[in-house]
Amino acid sequence: MRQRVPRLLPFAPSLLAFVAAALVAGHAGVGAAQTPMVPYFGKNNIHYDHFQWYTYTTDHFEIYYYPELEPHLERVAGYAESAYQQVSADLKHDLSFKVPLILFKTHSELEQQNVAPPDASSEGVGAFAEPTRDRMLLPIDDPPDRLYGLITHELTHIFEFDIIPQSLIRRSVPLWVNEGLSDYERGQWSPIDLMSVRDAAVADIVPKMTELEGYGNTNNPRLIYNLGHAVFEFIEAKFGKEGIRQFLFSLRKSVIGGGEDAYEEALRMKKEEFDQAFERYLKDRFKPFRDKERPADYGRNLAPNQEKTSFAEALSIAPSPSGDLIAAVTVNRKDRELSVIRNLTSGFDKDRGFDHIVQMGERFEMPWMSWSPAGDRLAYFVRTEKERTLIVQNVLTKKIDVRIAMKAVDEPESPTFSPDGKTIAFAALKGAIGDIYTIDLATGAIANLTNDEFADSGPTYSPDGSFIVYNARISQNQKLFRLDLDTKKKTQITFGTQDETAAQFVDDHTLVFSSTAVDPAVPIEPEVAKNGIIYNIWTLDMKTGELRQYTDALGGNWSPIVLSEGKSSRIAFISYYKNEYGIFTLERKEPLHTAASSDFGEPGQPNIDFLAPLQHTLVASNKRKKGTFEKMFLEGRPPVNVGVTSNGDVFGGTAISFGDVLGDQQFNLFASSIAQYRSLALSYVNLSRRLQFALQGFSETQFFYGQLGGLFYDPAFAPLLSRSDAIATRTVRGGTAYGIYPFDRYRRIELTGGVVQLDEQYNDPSLQAYSLAYQQSLTGGQSIFRNGTMVPLGAAFVQETTVFREFGPLAGSTMRLAYDVAPKIGSLLSRQTFDADARHYLRIGSTGLLATRIRGFKSVGDFPDFIYFGGNSELRGYDYLQFLGSNVAFANAELRFPLIEAALTPIGVI
Repeated sequence: MRQRVPRLLPFAPSLLAFVAAALVAGHAGVGAAQTPMVPYFGKNNIHYDHFQWYTYTTDHFEIYYYPELEPHLERVAGYAESAYQQVSADLKHDLSFKVPLILFKTHSELEQQNVAPPDASSEGVGAFAEPTRDRMLLPIDDPPDRLYGLITHELTHIFEFDIIPQSLIRRSVPLWVNEGLSDYERGQWSPIDLMSVRDAAVADIVPKMTELEGYGNTNNPRLIYNLGHAVFEFIEAKFGKEGIRQFLFSLRKSVIGGGEDAYEEALRMKKEEFDQAFERYLKDRFKPFRDKERPADYGRNLAPNQEKTSFAEALSIAPSPSGDLIAAVTVNRKDRELSVIRNLTSGFDKDRGFDHIVQMGERFEMPWMSWSPAGDRLAYFVRTEKERTLIVQNVLTKKIDVRIAMKAVDEPESPTFSPDGKTIAFAALKGAIGDIYTIDLATGAIANLTNDEFADSGPTYSPDGSFIVYNARISQNQKLFRLDLDTKKKTQITFGTQDETAAQFVDDHTLVFSSTAVDPAVPIEPEVAKNGIIYNIWTLDMKTGELRQYTDALGGNWSPIVLSEGKSSRIAFISYYKNEYGIFTLERKEPLHTAASSDFGEPGQPNIDFLAPLQHTLVASNKRKKGTFEKMFLEGRPPVNVGVTSNGDVFGGTAISFGDVLGDQQFNLFASSIAQYRSLALSYVNLSRRLQFALQGFSETQFFYGQLGGLFYDPAFAPLLSRSDAIATRTVRGGTAYGIYPFDRYRRIELTGGVVQLDEQYNDPSLQAYSLAYQQSLTGGQSIFRNGTMVPLGAAFVQETTVFREFGPLAGSTMRLAYDVAPKIGSLLSRQTFDADARHYLRIGSTGLLATRIRGFKSVGDFPDFIYFGGNSELRGYDYLQFLGSNVAFANAELRFPLIEAALTPIGVI
């Protein structure tokens, strides 16, 4: 489930352990066999754009931006300084450094960052802060009030890192503390977020917060944020803001050691008492909502049955024109991907040419897909490369009829067919501003319909195709607008301080939608109103302006659709209860309440633009171009990898990485060893563009078993030599230049060139002397062991589509096809080498698979290369490095399946 939410990185591990390992292994055939720290070739993190970085300094921030962001710089700087003053005042704490704030225009550009691993900025993460160098990274494509909230959230993390230094941590801070405090400082409750807390309180499923770790046992990752938010509101209500500060600083002492329990020291409550008091607080807070409607009041749940199918719940629905089918986006627990049911997207998304179905984030309640007027095709958006792609799929044949890459806009969502089926309207970003667009399915031409400064979303065509109804965020609320397609005139049709979702047409003049509105004729207490931001089903008669409310839910009802049934119709919708999403229906009989649209407001009311508490005026002298190697520092804590080969040899390694503030320029020191043999490499890596390159100097010594009678020594001596007697080493020293160009997320080309010195010999001096004489007698004076200098030039094609689970690969394939040539120049060693390594994983059931591998290696020339293999997972059942040769081919197959799917232990399910 896509949750476009801010996320905290527990740490920022160095990526360069893997980069350096890959670079070192590039010149030694034994490298992959002896140090399998990364047994897969890896997918690509692509820089689709080349950013020209500048810096702008304010009182508390060093802002990093590129020219496309300059029109927004003054506004964002004001937001950041306002957020700093708020958080600093609340926590009575100041930072001793300027916070590096790295800005991106859109989320797809944020995903190209090099500060942290790619998952840190994946599509489900709105922004992040990292604790190693206290950097904040975020896109600016949210509406102004939400962008201010996002900055406040991430800045609170920086304060948390400063108060509780991560490098000193002995026990981790609970996730709900970090995220809850950040959301508390953000101070914004969305209807979806508040719904989850209200549901937990009334349904009596509030966990013990003092024992809660990570995301807990929940399918809703936002629940931890929201419960944490509520905890800090509870502490403020009982102890004031000073109580929050005392709790945080007591937690600091508790976490780094030497302090009492934070609950007892700051709040004078035992953990059990705190949990009980918080639960009572929530139940009292949401007591007025106990008698609201539950989903059972609407009838049977039409969502997939989790106990009988591999599908879990329903996140969004769309009706076929006939009303007899519903398309639902749901989570496929077997594939762990989103699916559109009837399972139009069975298997893994990569097999259909895209990465995943687009997950909605901040506009979670907006439509995700649309049926064609003929009822035979379904439109939805998927993620391919940087851009999203429009998919129009035949629901009968499952064939994809239309596939259009949306390169002209960013983050398109909520497609809707025109009545004639020739055009699709959708919401998208351009220049970090959301508008409503159309695309002609025949020509691919895109047109901007709204072209305004508001965040527009959720379009739907009128039955006759003459106008579109869409959602726009104005005065910090979501309101419905009508856009006449001929005149391009925009008319606001809902008013007030409540929020509306996207609408659907019941008939040619009646809309159904979800709204947080309440009956304007009934007075409501401010506290109840604050806690009762609930999506319910409403209709609007566009001719008379009459509004009708049909549900009064405890949790929330949204994504309403119309199920046509001849002359009558029912309304289906998503409902939330007990932490689950279901599909329910109701008939439009008598409404619970009616109201006039004018009861909430009138046309012509001024829009109130969001203004941060502090305004900022740009100071031109504070702007400058960022230096290439500016602010180099240690990238995270060096990782340590340790293992044991099937021969009993201990191997391990680590990497130290220094990078600039953006992570684009990196210097890496890599060290590893197996038994007593060591490797060392120093490299410079430039990751700022799509074409990445590296320069490396290295020295590595690796061992092999030179038991090859008839080539290295007289075969008559073979019975007299044990494996330990025949240990030989290869020492490689030199320098190499690398270039890596990714074609897409799964495929790339790697180019190498350098100067390498080789030294191969037996460890036993007597055996080495005898072997050298024997080899020279065979070759007319030339050693088969290679000792000398070569200039290797190489190219490799790499493909990685493997889908991983916690136990390893589950499906997909990985492949590396390489060619290496060292030309004959003077006294330089010469050779040509062909190397192919391909693996395929065929999934069987949920967690079983058939793993196959084929490896081919051939080296020719005056001084051919050779590889050593056997043992470990490469060739099970054989001695470690039992085989060696310059013309090698082997294949193996393994049937892998779990003997135990899960085990309940004293420390939980493993």
